[in-house]
Amino acid sequence: MVRFGPDRGRVAGAEREPAAKAALLSRINAERRAAGVPPLKYDLFAARVGDAFCLDAAVTGVSGHWDLAGRAPYLRWALAGGVDYHAENACSYSRIGGGFREDEASSLLLQAHGRMMAERPPDDGHRQTVLDPLWTHVGIGFAAAGGEVRMTEEYSRRLAEWVEMPASPLPPGSVAPFAMRLPAGWNVGVIEVAFERFPKPLTAAETRRRGSYGYPPFVRRLVPRLEPGFTYAGGRKGDFDVVSGVVRAGIPLSRGPGHYFVLAFAGPGEASGRRLSPITGALITAAP
Repeated sequence: MVRFGPDRGRVAGAEREPAAKAALLSRINAERRAAGVPPLKYDLFAARVGDAFCLDAAVTGVSGHWDLAGRAPYLRWALAGGVDYHAENACSYSRIGGGFREDEASSLLLQAHGRMMAERPPDDGHRQTVLDPLWTHVGIGFAAAGGEVRMTEEYSRRLAEWVEMPASPLPPGSVAPFAMRLPAGWNVGVIEVAFERFPKPLTAAETRRRGSYGYPPFVRRLVPRLEPGFTYAGGRKGDFDVVSGVVRAGIPLSRGPGHYFVLAFAGPGEASGRRLSPITGALITAAP
């Protein structure tokens, strides 16, 4: 088992174009304040994830959210060690006949973000992501290679005190242990287990044809275990325990080899009867 604790956003090393990214962070938080939602903390871990994807995308000619290995943002995030719920905004620029100067980074980032904020309903998914009140952190990815520029905004909800899960792939058909500590005063309403098979490689043209994305569909829904004498409709007693804010669940790897994402829906106060949002996007792999 491996535990991702409160320090999971602390990484060593530098990021690409920190001053330009600081200017964009300031813009994002100003827009969030104007919309009446909390500002975001900067996440260097998320920035490093974004930088890696942006460089790969600029070099290979990928445009959009997928890489040539066929990996979507939530999978790249999880493979890098991200366990919190995550979303990505992405933008690209191409310049024929010449490259980009280093001093253009700030203007390029702000222009790309401005295009997202100029969206109007119902086609305003990027803008809605920026202004989602439930995000707590953001990291900004950026890279330029020749005449190609890529940028991403990597949003996350870092709310769980810690998340604990298997350190390596498990056999298909087994039950994977999963645990997390909720924020003080929070309760979990449901854990959804999403599943997808291992990705297949894509061509650059195929990545450009793909649009928006989301986590895979859930294949199992787990609910908290009830007190003795109580059952859910149909006689179900529940699937996992919550003791002093610590959630412990067994995640069935019942769909065979592939990637299982643990989405824990939680919120402050009483969880039942409320609309909750996921705070984890932890990855458990069933080996081929």
